[in-house]
Amino acid sequence: KLFGVVFSVAGSFVVGKEGPMVHAGAIIANGVSRGRSRTLGYDCKIGYTFRNDRDARAFISCGTAAGVAAAFGAPIGGMLFALEEVSSFWQTSLTWRSFFTAAVAA
Repeated sequence: KLFGVVFSVAGSFVVGKEGPMVHAGAIIANGVSRGRSRTLGYDCKIGYTFRNDRDARAFISCGTAAGVAAAFGAPIGGMLFALEEVSSFWQTSLTWRSFFTAAVAA
């Protein structure tokens, strides 16, 4: 799914890219936050600070905000979507992190 989205967006194909880009952003954020892969059996010994559930959810919210911002070119929309639909809680620091991530991705 990830490679299909990347190549279809890079090739400027007319496809529904928004949903898979949000999903890809969340997948990448989850992988980076954990620093390991159970499928590949690899642990890169980073990401220990995100291995608790609260920080991992915040990181995944930022990844989702980046996916929405990249798909629609709207960083504020990405931030609001991530805070409304993905986040379990609201924090001021999470708002700023998700906005910065979405602004960089847009």
